[in-house]
Amino acid sequence: MTAEKKLPEGPITTEELARTPKCNENVRSAMNSEVEKFLAQGGAVTQVESGYRADPPKKPESKYGSRPI
Repeated sequence: MTAEKKLPEGPITTEELARTPKCNENVRSAMNSEVEKFLAQGGAVTQVESGYRADPPKKPESKYGSRPI
């Protein structure tokens, strides 16, 4: 969850992919503690409207016929 953790070498194992209730609870607990730490350091959480995009789609650019003969 944090940048401090090192990624394991090699492929992801079946154990790491297992989605057991205990595993999910551990992930939720870790995420909750990270959010609390972020907020304690002065961070803020803002609610964003549904469907908001930080990078709106651009009109496709046509380069057809742009090169001289």
